[in-house]
Amino acid sequence: MDELTEYVTPEKLTEYWEAVIPSLTNIAIGLVILIIGMWFSKRISRVVRNSAVKAPNIDDTLANFLGSIAQYTLTVIVVVAAVTQMGIEASSLVAMLGAATLAIGLALQGTLGNVAAGVMLMLFRPYKIGDYVSVAGEEGVVHDVNIFTTVLTSLDNIEIIIANGEAWGSTIQNFTSMGVRRVDVDYGIHYDDDIDKAIKIMKEISASHPSVLSKPIGPDGPWAKVVKLNDSSVDIQNRVWCNADDYWDVMFDLNKMIKEAFDKNGITIPYPHQVEIDG
Repeated sequence: MDELTEYVTPEKLTEYWEAVIPSLTNIAIGLVILIIGMWFSKRISRVVRNSAVKAPNIDDTLANFLGSIAQYTLTVIVVVAAVTQMGIEASSLVAMLGAATLAIGLALQGTLGNVAAGVMLMLFRPYKIGDYVSVAGEEGVVHDVNIFTTVLTSLDNIEIIIANGEAWGSTIQNFTSMGVRRVDVDYGIHYDDDIDKAIKIMKEISASHPSVLSKPIGPDGPWAKVVKLNDSSVDIQNRVWCNADDYWDVMFDLNKMIKEAFDKNGITIPYPHQVEIDG
């Protein structure tokens, strides 16, 4: 014990702390820079997004994308500044990153592909926030498009996150961009029923719906014709046009209204019958 006391003298402890304290101070300052910088990058991202939204030629989709770019760019700057403050020289950091470029590139090639795809989505704009789309086999309303992902919200309120690379490389169907959609309602009637009467009922009911458009239907009103002769039914398809936002309401309403009109006018809808034969 006496030997240890002789070895660790107060002078040596003072020298040790004088050497360690600057490093600890730099690390603490670096952590403060990192924490404040991360908060600041998120703040700037919101400012960029809100400012972009106010611009007349920028919509919510592009505004969100610009905000995400600002956040990730500032995050990289903050991390470099924090690491430098902690004692790692910028030149050493650059050399280290340069040596690891190949490994990082291989590890992040999917991520970098998503970034590139996000840029392409912003350039060609196949969809924007609020559009109802089918992307990579998923359907929903576009909730967000950022530098890495596209976020959809399904009709039953499920969040669907799709990597931009997958979205850009898939078939994209935008059900909103054209402004109007065609609603197809199919009905099968009995072979003994009056086909012309059924078609007339379907056209009249469709034309009476307040959300059905007169254009691009034309002067003859809604379209209805026999499309198939099934084994037990004559299939008639009714086609109308409506605003994209009214699509589901029009389809569901016409299904109900036409069925009720058929019942009142003696038009029957055949359904499968099962016959049991006793052996």
